[in-house]
Amino acid sequence: MFTFSFHPDFHKQSTRRLTAGGFGKVYDIASDGIPFLEIETNPNSWNPFNAAWFFQQCFCIGSGNEVYFIHLQTGKIKTVSCDMYFGSFHIHKDRLYIASSSRLFCFDSDCELVWKSEEIAVDGVIVNDFSETALSVSCETDPPGGWISCQLSLYNGELLSSV
Repeated sequence: MFTFSFHPDFHKQSTRRLTAGGFGKVYDIASDGIPFLEIETNPNSWNPFNAAWFFQQCFCIGSGNEVYFIHLQTGKIKTVSCDMYFGSFHIHKDRLYIASSSRLFCFDSDCELVWKSEEIAVDGVIVNDFSETALSVSCETDPPGGWISCQLSLYNGELLSSV
């Protein structure tokens, strides 16, 4: 089982280190309590929603306006850019959903992009609920406080309804 913690830059010589987006903030990944990998990111890519998450064989970091997918076995790093900022991670069944400032992204179990919604907000998308066929979200379309509710298709991210 993988776990993580983070700390300022301090490299353990016996642990493999990868760099994703810059230098300064280090995530320590352990496998069954044994140091496994260090991932260093840019500490200046900050927003109040920054998060780290395990999904399938990847360690995912949402930082600033980017999301990094680090494959834990191969060390391959993939970067996805969000519009203004990364918002949150959500898992439903075998899919990873990423909310950003203006849209939603859906990734499969290999962290490959399945779909990206159209722009449905200008300053925030909040995932509320999943059904068998749709995803319910709140979208801020007229800040501050101008939120609407939307339903998106789980299949392709198309807007099904908005209120």
